[in-house]
Amino acid sequence: MTTLKLGDVTEAGDRDYKYGTGPLILRVPRIGDRQHTADGEWLDLDGLELRSDGPQVEPQPRHAEVRVAALRAWRGPNARR
Repeated sequence: MTTLKLGDVTEAGDRDYKYGTGPLILRVPRIGDRQHTADGEWLDLDGLELRSDGPQVEPQPRHAEVRVAALRAWRGPNARR
């Protein structure tokens, strides 16, 4: 995903964001700062977490630090993989 915009839905694998387990799907209402570390470039995101079948998990946004190189557009539950 080359350009992330507010409102985009993005997906990251369980090794591509800090302090979580399993894939992470977020609708992004806030994009924070980028951080350059020894293990790559990371982006602070606040987002509304979605389940893999589409519905929102919680009404409150959650914070995630996501590896920039791993961000990809979510294709949705009906997309062919």
